[in-house]
Amino acid sequence: MPHVVVEGAGDLHALYQNFAPILQRAEQEILKVQEFYLAKSGREALLDAVVIEQGVARSFFIQLKQHEGTITVRLLPATDPEKTPAVKKAMALVARFIRTVCPASRYGKTNLQEFLEVGSGK
Repeated sequence: MPHVVVEGAGDLHALYQNFAPILQRAEQEILKVQEFYLAKSGREALLDAVVIEQGVARSFFIQLKQHEGTITVRLLPATDPEKTPAVKKAMALVARFIRTVCPASRYGKTNLQEFLEVGSGK
């Protein structure tokens, strides 16, 4: 399962307050992260995402889970889309958003390194 752990990240409330829809277009794909839903507990969030690649649209949720000093970015198992490059890029966009809001944070464990490196400034 693709995932990124962002270490030294703030809390999900700060991300919620700073969220603006994300749209990225390239030749053959469109990536959109449209809504940010924060759980009442403040420890989990869902981001509504849509990717279109080669004319095929996929809708899914990206799940954020806050742990002690970290936020894990992963796919919500209930929506379980095919793990295409565009889906992984959308997850990387969310991880970069977290790093933008929490500039002292860093990437921890991940199996999406190649998607994080493109334009991330690490």
